[in-house]
Amino acid sequence: MEITGTTSQIQDYINQEAKVQETEAAYQVKLLKMQQESDAVVGDILEDTCEISQEALNKCLAEIGK
Repeated sequence: MEITGTTSQIQDYINQEAKVQETEAAYQVKLLKMQQESDAVVGDILEDTCEISQEALNKCLAEIGK
């Protein structure tokens, strides 16, 4: 791709492109952090569900054993 214009215009174009790439990179980092937080919440929910299920199973087995 050929860029034409004055030195100032070319420098402005380069600066704008750098800002676009910086913004895109920051957005990707934010999305990655959001995904990590979401994964942590899902992990907590699954862990809690397993604990509740184990308690329910233990109570059920205790009732059957009576």
